[in-house]
Amino acid sequence: MTTFLLHGGATSKDLPENDRFFAKFTDLVEKDQVKTLLCYWSRNRDEWQKLIERDSAKIQKNTEKQVTFHVVEDESDLFSKIDKYDVLYVAGGDAELLEPHYESLGELKKKLDGKIYAGSSMGAFLASESYVLSFDSQDSDTKHQGVGLLPIQTLCHWDVEEQKEMKLSLLDSDKPIIVLNEGEFVEIYEK
Repeated sequence: MTTFLLHGGATSKDLPENDRFFAKFTDLVEKDQVKTLLCYWSRNRDEWQKLIERDSAKIQKNTEKQVTFHVVEDESDLFSKIDKYDVLYVAGGDAELLEPHYESLGELKKKLDGKIYAGSSMGAFLASESYVLSFDSQDSDTKHQGVGLLPIQTLCHWDVEEQKEMKLSLLDSDKPIIVLNEGEFVEIYEK
């Protein structure tokens, strides 16, 4: 069974909900030592070091367990490491940077069995069958296809979304739709 933690975005904000999200990374692993993969493909590479420092500090702040981290460079690195890790965290960012990776992630669902997948904003979108991007600076009036790790449709940053009706109308009404506010997350278990 895989546990999915899908977050609505804005993990950088100092919110109790974000602390609970980062605490789940280790709470859900039944070991004292937790190995975590960090994926920042939705961000420019020059931002990665700052994100590594921020996110690893937030995870460690919210646990008593020993946590080790590895930043995945590319798909080959991800698939060579994932069997030995407990958690995969895919951070939010820009669709045009992350979406080109989707085609090569067909085996990801099988590799996640027994692990924790945590995705914020673009990371939540990746896990979904389909989604509509959150901000007008992106292609926010088109239904996008995710990797489909879960049979859901997702909308993030919902509390700050100004075109709710339009975005809902782009999704299929007969499939589950998850709407997530910034700082909010859901926990989904999938066999």
